[in-house]
Amino acid sequence: MSTSELLNQLLNNYIKTTQVKAAAIVDQEGLIIASQVDSETDELSIGGVTGAIEKLYDRIKTEFKLGGRFGTTTISQEVGKLIFVNAGPKAILTTITSSTADTDHILPFSYIVAEKIVQILEQRKQIDVSMPKIVEEPLKFSFKVVILGDGAVGKTSLLTRFVERTFDQDYKSTIGTNIMRIDYKVMDKITVAFALWDLAGQQYFQKVRQMYLSGCQAALFVYDVTRPDTLYNLKNWQNELHTVAGSEVKSLLVGNKIDLVEERKISYEEGNKLADELGLSYLETSAKTGDNVNRAFGSLAFLLVKDKIIQ
Repeated sequence: MSTSELLNQLLNNYIKTTQVKAAAIVDQEGLIIASQVDSETDELSIGGVTGAIEKLYDRIKTEFKLGGRFGTTTISQEVGKLIFVNAGPKAILTTITSSTADTDHILPFSYIVAEKIVQILEQRKQIDVSMPKIVEEPLKFSFKVVILGDGAVGKTSLLTRFVERTFDQDYKSTIGTNIMRIDYKVMDKITVAFALWDLAGQQYFQKVRQMYLSGCQAALFVYDVTRPDTLYNLKNWQNELHTVAGSEVKSLLVGNKIDLVEERKISYEEGNKLADELGLSYLETSAKTGDNVNRAFGSLAFLLVKDKIIQ
């Protein structure tokens, strides 16, 4: 099969497996290189996909020129929800669902499709374009996750928003460590029991912090989009983690406090570029408003269980 045929067959299988109305693959120029539509989707919905891509045309081109990752973005419009997932250095997977669709259920399949798109575009041999089966029996996994970053970037606030659904305006510095636990449902029958270790970011806690890093399976790196120094220090945080826990720890980079629009000093493109240099996926959040907080921890959960739930 040709590259075009493989891409279209992949999208067709994707639509049949999930609650997806339409899917398209967009290249570096913002142009659609492959697309598939559910037989029940009307022309208005198809036009909504095209319109959304056109609106993001300039941003897509800029992201690719910078060599960064588009990340994962969800936009709600009249025709439904639009999901954009990075598919390597050459493409973005665009998905349209109904306005009531469960995106948390769809996203794991979106990530799988994005990986297959990369393989097809790189012209690897023996590419399987079928959708994998997810284990049907109920499963529960337990993981230790460390939250790393400079002081006052919002690590504790992110955890509190995720676990307790609250936000405290007053800043209280973490002394040593703070541990929070929550069960997170990745899919209908897949649950992750998170032990979330909120580690103090100040330099004088480094020796104690290294003891807490031992045995972790994942990390969330956090910086403050209003403070450039917190972004530049992330390489040091990654080195500290790798020294103690190894370089195979699953990780995600988060730019926090995007609600502070007027105070922002680090652009999405700058954060995205560093994520690419560190080999990490990238999301921006607001612990205050809750924007993308669940998605950040959900993405980390999927990274941890992906190899265990796909048959």
